Amino acid sequence: MRRFARNTAIAAAALASAFGLSISSASAGALATYTVTPGGAFTANATNPKMTVGSAVLTCASSQAKGTLKSGSGLAGAQLGSITSLTFSTCKVAGIPFTVTTTASTATPFYVNATGTTANHIDGNISNISATITGVGCNATFAGTTNGWYENTTKTLHVTGGGSLAAQAGASCLGLFTAGSHADFVANYVMTAQQTITSP
Repeated sequence: MRRFARNTAIAAAALASAFGLSISSASAGALATYTVTPGGAFTANATNPKMTVGSAVLTCASSQAKGTLKSGSGLAGAQLGSITSLTFSTCKVAGIPFTVTTTASTATPFYVNATGTTANHIDGNISNISATITGVGCNATFAGTTNGWYENTTKTLHVTGGGSLAAQAGASCLGLFTAGSHADFVANYVMTAQQTITSP
């Protein structure tokens, strides 16, 4: 009986210790902070950005993002930056011209969020995205979040796809995809001036 009680106590202590470690790790992630230098207004340009939705591949000659980054240290990762303008030029699907418009503005920004660090990278995502593509027989709005990371040495925001970006209700594009179809947007946006993001 004593052995059972002792073993139970040891198991309970181990469980409590593991639970405490789990809570501490989660809290550490939630409490991560970032330093942005210099912050403020930014412009970033991408060449040949691409969005893939099922068998449809939209390619553009270029894209430009403008917005602002918070400045200073001890900054939370959520909404670390805002994209208030996102434009695309010369976009096509299978050689057919398409137009891409986004809702990015001061009133409805796309948010740049930091979620962690990997070597010289700041991992994160872009949220609150809403963009519409229109062309022959095609009209679809995509909304959600896409993943990415920022590389200090090349001052590049790498957008890598994944996330929750998907076609919204009413999407129609010659049967190539339907509402709910996942979209992978991939692009490399290079800042016109150095922005450095570190943690802490």
